[in-house]
Amino acid sequence: MVDKKDAGDLLPDDGDVLVTCENGKIKKIRIVHYDEHVATLNALFELAKLTGYTIIKPDGTML
Repeated sequence: MVDKKDAGDLLPDDGDVLVTCENGKIKKIRIVHYDEHVATLNALFELAKLTGYTIIKPDGTML
């Protein structure tokens, strides 16, 4: 694990990065690639609905 104050040395000069912290220390860093998007599950469902998809839960109810 790395102290948060030392994170700058690990980050790229350009781009997006996901950082996971635990107990005030950086546990892992992952670069988000140019062809990836990061969103919540709710945002993904909303985007799917806006593009015409129907979201159906396993019990058959629609979201």
